[in-house]
Amino acid sequence: MNSSPSPNSGTTKPLPWTHEETVHLIQAYQEKWYSLKRGQLKASNWEEVAVTVSARCGYDHSEPSTKSALQCRHKIEKLRQRYRSEKLRSSSSSWPYFHLMDSLHRGPLPISARPLSLVDVDDDDEEEEEEEEEEEENNGYSRSRSINYILQRPTIVNRFANVNVNESNPIRKRRRELMEEEEEEEEEEEKGRGAAVSELAAEIRAFAENFIGMENRKMKMMKDTEKFRMEMENKRMDLILQSQKRILDSIQRTFASP
Repeated sequence: MNSSPSPNSGTTKPLPWTHEETVHLIQAYQEKWYSLKRGQLKASNWEEVAVTVSARCGYDHSEPSTKSALQCRHKIEKLRQRYRSEKLRSSSSSWPYFHLMDSLHRGPLPISARPLSLVDVDDDDEEEEEEEEEEEENNGYSRSRSINYILQRPTIVNRFANVNVNESNPIRKRRRELMEEEEEEEEEEEKGRGAAVSELAAEIRAFAENFIGMENRKMKMMKDTEKFRMEMENKRMDLILQSQKRILDSIQRTFASP
């Protein structure tokens, strides 16, 4: 009797993020993000973040527990989404990663801040996040490719038609403000990348001009040197001919005299 294979038998279910991995991810992402002047991370940058997280957790990069660059990117997006939700509720949150994410957006950690490894973990929050991650992993990674999708994803429709939504709700107003801030940040990142590209192009152009000028001066110097050498050679030949002529004249005068 042949049994049909399970549809999930060919895929490996990704392991949930641990507290240590999450803390190291936020730290590694913050370092890379600031090194790029808060510019958008490319695929190679996410690979570096994933390698850094694995190294700081003491993993071999080939182990199954190692997080990939795509998983790191999706985790950061979910952390940012959770951070915005917590920030809408109140300025102080019990979410264990709130202060880390807050410092990520506000700036580097102050000297008096607690080390990242000493942040307390709420087991309930961890279990809730792991369940959300498992659901999203099972649905595929295609839904969370960017932060814009998370922000622009349509909300659940209210089942009760007789409930009126107040457009002046402070939570909705704050959400719109956060979306506008995110768009402004993206525009600033685009401007920053454009300025960096322009600066690099200007440096390359200046280097090329200096190199061409140096080569032209080198060629002119070689031409001048060759011209001087030819002039000296011609003078040397003239001196030799004049000397030979004087010698011949002296010999002729000697034999011609009685």
